[in-house]
Formats: sequence, C-alpha cells, structure tokens
Amino acid sequence: MINTLIMKIKLFSVFTFVIILFVFVSCGNRLPNGFLTKEQAKRNIENILDSIRLPQIFGDTINLITFSGFKPDMEGTTNFQPFIKKAIDSLASKGGGWLLFPNTQDIKSWLRYTETYRINGPVEIKSNIGIIIDRSVRLFFPFNPSDYLVNGKGVLTRYEGTTIYSFSPLIRAFNQENIVIKSRGKSGALPVIDGDGEKWQQWMWKGEAEHEKIGEKPSYQLLKEVNNADIPIAQRVYINPSADYFRPETMEFFLCKNILIDGIKITNSPFWCVKPVFSESCTFRNMQFDAMAVNNDGIDPESSRNILIENIMFANHDDNVAIKAGRDKEGRDGALVKGTELENIKSLYIKNGRITGPTENVVIRNCHFHGHHAICIGSEMSGSVRNIYAVDNYSVGEVNMGIFIKSSRLRGGVVENIYINGLQLNSTKNEVISIVPNYDKADQSPYPPFFRNIQIENVQCKSSKSGILIHGWSDSPVENVMLRNISLSGVFGRKLLVNQSANIRLQHVTINDTTYNEVINNSGKDDTPPGKI
Repeated sequence: MINTLIMKIKLFSVFTFVIILFVFVSCGNRLPNGFLTKEQAKRNIENILDSIRLPQIFGDTINLITFSGFKPDMEGTTNFQPFIKKAIDSLASKGGGWLLFPNTQDIKSWLRYTETYRINGPVEIKSNIGIIIDRSVRLFFPFNPSDYLVNGKGVLTRYEGTTIYSFSPLIRAFNQENIVIKSRGKSGALPVIDGDGEKWQQWMWKGEAEHEKIGEKPSYQLLKEVNNADIPIAQRVYINPSADYFRPETMEFFLCKNILIDGIKITNSPFWCVKPVFSESCTFRNMQFDAMAVNNDGIDPESSRNILIENIMFANHDDNVAIKAGRDKEGRDGALVKGTELENIKSLYIKNGRITGPTENVVIRNCHFHGHHAICIGSEMSGSVRNIYAVDNYSVGEVNMGIFIKSSRLRGGVVENIYINGLQLNSTKNEVISIVPNYDKADQSPYPPFFRNIQIENVQCKSSKSGILIHGWSDSPVENVMLRNISLSGVFGRKLLVNQSANIRLQHVTINDTTYNEVINNSGKDDTPPGKI
C-alpha cells in the first residue's frame, strides 16, 4: 500500500511538472493581444481570396494571323497594332471573346522557335476580352513616344503616385472588367512582352540632361510640385516627346476589376511592369520577370484592393513587389477630377470630386525574389496601406533588402496590419528587415506617416550587410511590431537598431550568435531623422 502511495505521488509530481512546463513554454510563445496566430492569419487570407473573382470570358476566338492576313516572324517584320485594335473592337461589339496570338508552328511540336509580333503603339483592352499568347511568342513594343499618344493625346495614368495625362502604357485597360492575359501550350518558352525599355531609358536620361543644362527641373520633380499645389488633373497634360520624359508602364489597369494575368514573362520594361491602380479583384500568377532596365518594379498594386500575387519569379531592377497608395497631397486628399472622363464615373475611389484611396487586402505567396528589394510597402503610400499578407516566399540569390517598409515625412498616411510569415533568403546587400518612415532624408514636413501593427515571423537569411532597422519619428513612432522566430547569420555590419519606436516585441530573434527576447520602448528618445542614420 505504501509502495502504491509512493507511486501515485511520483506520478502526480511528474504530471504537475509537465503541466508547469507546458504553461511556461506556451506563455513564452504566446502572442500578445493585437497580433495574429497562424490560424487567424490563414482565415483572413481565405476571406481575401474569397472576395477575388476570376474573370469569365465567353464568345468567339479571333486568330490574329487569320484576321490580319499576316504571319509573325523572328524579326518582327509586320506591325500588328492596327489589326489588334480592330480585333478587340470587333470582339467588344459582340460582348467579348478571345484574341489569339498564335505561333505558326504546331502547338504540340517539341521544338518551337520564337516568333515576334511587332506592335507599334498601345493595346487597349476592353471588358470581357481575353488575350491568349502562344508559347514561343514575343510581343515587341518598339520605342517611339509619339506612338503612345492615342489620337495625338495622352491617356490618364498614375505616374509615381500622381495622376496625369501622358504616354499610354503598352497594355492598358481603363474602367473595364473581366480581362484575361494568359499563355497557351506546354512546349516552348513562356510568351514574352518586351517593352524596348533601354531605349526609353536613354531617351529619358538624355532629355533630363538637357533640362539640367538650361536650368530646368527634371520632369519627376515638376510632378511633385503639381501634386502638392493641387492642380486639377485636367491641367496635368504632359504629351511632348521632346520635353515630358515620362516612361510608360508595361501594363496598367486603371479603375478595373476582375483581372487575371497568368503565365506571361515581362522583360525590358520602359518603367514599372505591372500596376493595377484604383482597381479591385486582380490575380497575377505563374509569371516571370527579367526586367533590369532602371525602375523596372515588378508588380505595384496602387490604391487597389483584393489582390493575389502568387507563383511569380521576380528579377527586377527595383522593387519586386511594391504596395503603393499615391503620394503626398493627392494620396492624402485626392486629386480633382472635374473636366476629365473621371467626372461621371462611379467608383469607391472617387468621392466629392476627388480620386484617391488605400491599398488593402493583398496576398503575396510562393514567390521567388531577385534583384533589388523583395517585399516593399511604399514609398508612395499617402492614401494608406493595410491588410497585407505575405507567406511562404523565398530567394535563392541576392536582393538589396528582404522586407522594406518605407515612406517619407512628406507623405502622411498609415501603414498597418502587415503580416509576413515565411521568408527564406540567401543574402541581402543591406538590411534584411527595414521599417523606416523616412527613407529619403526629407525631415521638414507636417505630414509624418504612421507605421503600426506589423508582424514578421519565420525569416531566415544566410548573409547580409545589416540585420534589422526600425526607426520612427518622435511625433510618429513605429508602433506595435512583432518580430518572431527570426534567424540571421553572417551579418557583418550593424546587427539591430530600434529607435523612436514603441512596443517592438522580439521573440526568438537570433542575429549571428545573439538571441533577443525583449520588448523595446524608446519613442521620443532620439530625434535623429531616420534617413540620416
């Protein structure tokens, strides 16, 4: 009996120890209020995906070779632009349909040579129309600024966060819905869209150098002034190829919804590659980028909502993914639409005669990053950014930074509810994680941005110049950041700097041989401008 009692006491002691250990471990890994468990984040992601509608395209298919009477060749001899316009108009008149860019070789052929459709000028896509591009097909848009002035006039576009009339994007849709651009076939290279970007770049550099010689400001600086002076959009007209050096984007979807881009490669873009602006319900998947001309951002959702970016191979001479929401006064207060085609359009982004809005509900998953910065928010974010989820992404090469949340004291706006879980990096040239609301050293402005509720978990990097940088302002500290299960090795510069920030929680953050488990509160401690450290 005594032996039985001793055994019961031992079992009770072991059970009690296990319970205490479980509670201790659970408390050590417990997320404070305001941060998400993996299950909560998964539900939020599923809710966003449920709100995204894939376009449904019905109707006839027009074969561009049959329709035009011409065939593509390796050199791009024929200009197909007028035939593309007629085919799209014909499909639109019937309520929609498909336009096929075929390769002349059999679709089941094991060997297919690349054939080029030369397109002198923009492609304007209308509602309920799908573009199908065969593998081993190249759409080549040769440089000539005048070709991108539709009817001799510019089109509405948002250029670095400022809405203007200027050169048309190479592929554009305005106030349309249900649009598809996808590849066809299994053999041959992914279809390529080539924007002749290096020539656009040379045109811009040469033109801006001429501006400088005669003491004029560069074109992009003039846009900043127009923006902050609240000049109405109708007066923002920049269509002189000899004076207005605004390079067009490869694709822009302006005030559109239900967009799908699937299985397309983009190279040599004149400017940013893919941008939905004032749009919703967009899916970008199975794409490749080899876009190394200057400012070749990959995908830039701007003032848009309900966006899915998945299974993308990025290689970009700038931000791979950049979440944006307009800049400065236009982003904060909207731009005046009176006297433009926007005046009579109903949209959640147009209120009280002004157009602006946040970017919200974006999912980025299973993407490979290469080039400059991998996952970015900003710097144009004055209309605010929220509810961004990036999960299970990676890079096997090198990027400038892994996570870069950036803004300026000129901007205003809020970045909040950011969830990043699972980012495997090989190496970064600068910080692995940088959260800086003043990346451009502009320290005199009454519009500080606010960064808050940022959760970053399960990030690994093998080699980097710097580790983690979080630096707010004394009057707008970075607040409520969770860094959890971060492992950075081979950091040969600054390891960790957190300044002018509040409630920065580090759980199992290991940099080289040092592990951090602490809460940092030092808002107002040091008013050093974040861009000058």
